[in-house]
Amino acid sequence: MIRMVFVHGMRQEGKNPAELRKVWQDALTAAWTRDGLPAPQYTLEMPFYGDVLNELTEAVRGGPSAVVTRGEGGPLTFTPLEEELIRAMAAKKEIMPTGQRITDAEVRAELGQEVVTRGPANWEWVQAIGRLLERQVPGLGNFGLKFVRQVDAYLTRPHIQKAVDDIVGPSLTQGRTIVVAHSLGTIVAYRLLRYATQSVDVPLFMTLGSPLGIETVKNNLQPPPRQIPAGVTKWLNGVDERDYVALVSRLGGTSFAANIEDIIDIHNRQSDAHFIVDYLSDTRISRRIHTALQ
Repeated sequence: MIRMVFVHGMRQEGKNPAELRKVWQDALTAAWTRDGLPAPQYTLEMPFYGDVLNELTEAVRGGPSAVVTRGEGGPLTFTPLEEELIRAMAAKKEIMPTGQRITDAEVRAELGQEVVTRGPANWEWVQAIGRLLERQVPGLGNFGLKFVRQVDAYLTRPHIQKAVDDIVGPSLTQGRTIVVAHSLGTIVAYRLLRYATQSVDVPLFMTLGSPLGIETVKNNLQPPPRQIPAGVTKWLNGVDERDYVALVSRLGGTSFAANIEDIIDIHNRQSDAHFIVDYLSDTRISRRIHTALQ
């Protein structure tokens, strides 16, 4: 029987793994029922790494408080990768309710005159951008910019990357498998499929709300990532352009790898464009998964 593996994203610590898997599965089942599709036969796994990622990240970075000081990645500091991610979010107008990127004037108003005189090339400037993003971007206020810490931790800390990979990797190499990944999970799944030491058989690799197209993310993937993993028959990437994590909507063509199919006009709920249930509920996404499971 064909297998399906869900690979969840960041900031899932403290969740009940069985309940999280059920949320994803229920979203797909409801979409299939809505569209009059019969329930396919498959086995399902969701390797859960949320708690391990959070614990290891906090061990090297401190508690979950927001960025408060400059630095190179120690406790309560802001790494270059995190700074680049936050600046990239501020520059993407599609994620803002106003349809306009965060301006220097807004940042100056947030900072106040005392810090403005020191210019924008400092940690306070980026910290102010973060506060504006958390207040203004739908869904980000609840999720928090702390998620950039987990992206940074996975990409730049080898022991954290290995711990996550050891949890997720075995689920991807056990025969014919549909892989559906969200958010940071798309980076995890991509790396594991791309650099697998065993052969993989993946008729469909589905990435939803993926940050893989962001330049700083690609720069931290080694060796260079620009190809569909061997063993993956089809890669389909789904994005709501308002998604604050998927800052580069298209992965196909020259963005990441040729022959990736992009669906970039998904429209998730206004309150959170990154919400996995809405991605899975999109008719085009749910139907493609259904077809691949046949």
